[in-house]
Amino acid sequence: MTLVGRTRRVLDPQFVAAAVVALVVEIGLSISTVPRVARLLGIRIASDTAAVPSGTVPDAEWIHRRSVEVHRVLRRWPFGNTCLRRALVLGQRIRRLDPVLVIGVRHDEASQLSAHAWLVVGGFALDPLAARYAPLRELTEA
Repeated sequence: MTLVGRTRRVLDPQFVAAAVVALVVEIGLSISTVPRVARLLGIRIASDTAAVPSGTVPDAEWIHRRSVEVHRVLRRWPFGNTCLRRALVLGQRIRRLDPVLVIGVRHDEASQLSAHAWLVVGGFALDPLAARYAPLRELTEA
């Protein structure tokens, strides 16, 4: 790809917006709690799996385009590309669809406790790994 092509991709408004949100998420997670950061970004947190709405995923292509930009930003993010960061950044980018942040846990093969964060839109998890985790019942602010 030429320098002009790379510059256009970096200056793409969706890329810039995702990068700014990633920076806000990074600062927020370093000085505050997950519930507060999620609320700042306009993302609900599932306190009970029954509270997750049901239906079909609206605007799947629109979500996918924003997801690609979030991936482009976070794949080289110097602070890490964790599932929580991805979910928070993407959640803000698709907030008009009222995404719900879910945090779940499971025991992995070595009996270690493992956690994962994902978004639910219209009752559907946007992450295929979500089925492997049991959602936490309540995530409260301390």
